[in-house]
Parts: sequence; C-alpha cells; structure tokens
Amino acid sequence: MNKKTRNILRITIIVGIVILTAATLWFNFSSKNQSTKVGDTAIDFKLKTTDGEDVHLYDITKDKGVILNFWGTWCKPCREEMPDLNEAYVTADNDDFVIITVNVSENSQQINQFLSGLPEEISLPMAMDKDRSVTQEYNVGPLPTTIAVDKNNKIVKKQEYQLTKEDIQDFINEVTD
Repeated sequence: MNKKTRNILRITIIVGIVILTAATLWFNFSSKNQSTKVGDTAIDFKLKTTDGEDVHLYDITKDKGVILNFWGTWCKPCREEMPDLNEAYVTADNDDFVIITVNVSENSQQINQFLSGLPEEISLPMAMDKDRSVTQEYNVGPLPTTIAVDKNNKIVKKQEYQLTKEDIQDFINEVTD
C-alpha cells in the first residue's frame, strides 16, 4: 500500500470515529429518555405478577404510596436485600404503602426458582417486566434500583444499588408522610 492510500485510510478512520463519537454524544444528551429523578411524575404502568394478578401503578397510588424495587435473579445485592424488603412489608403496622418488586426480563419459572433458593418465604408482590418496557421508561440502570412514589404520583426518593434496613425505613417514611 502506498503512502497516499495509507493517509487517505487514516483520515477516513479518524473522521469516522469523530462522527460516531459525535452521534453517540448527541443521542445521549438530546434523548428524552433521561433518568427519572426525585420530583418527576411517576410513569404509569400495568404489569402481571407471578400470581397472574395485574399491578397498575396509578390504581395503587390512589390510596397508598408505592415502593418499586427493580431486581434480577442473577443480582447478588438483590438477593441480599430481598429478605429485608420482605420483613418490612410483612411487619408494617399500616396500610399506607406497598412494596412491589419488579423483576427485569425474566419469567415466572426463573423467579420462582430464585425464591425457592432463599432461606425464607417471600410475600412481596412480584411484578414481571418481561420486555423491559417499564425498566426502560424509568431508565433503570444498575440493579437493584428502588423508587418511591407517593399518593400524588410523584417520585419522592430513588436509590441505585442495595438497600440497608435503614434505607428501607427511609423509603417507607417518604411514601407515608
């Protein structure tokens, strides 16, 4: 290959990289698919649970605050926080909130197998986001991610990564105040 051809090839590659980088940045910063944040209106959804029930967010928020916990069976922090979420859910003294776990991209068989491997029975509603539509609408990144929605359909708290027992209580306080 002669020197002129190599220079043309190099320039073409550099221009291509610059165009791809610019396009990536433009799509990332101009997309309406920005991360949901505290203060935003929660996006309504309807999902099926592993029990075949419908979970419709806006129907629940008419009467209660909602804590959404996005998780996956392969996620070790999800496995570690699930018993604490369940304990908070079953020992609650009031009917002012509900915790809904939203499994990302898995089927009921995978979820049930995961649950059978836990040391205790889990009573939390297990909604299934098989096509990731809700996960994408909320622009959930790392799992677990937990989002608190108050009775006015406002996001009042959001946390990525594993919750402690204190974090869970903070979420409960946010949706019941």
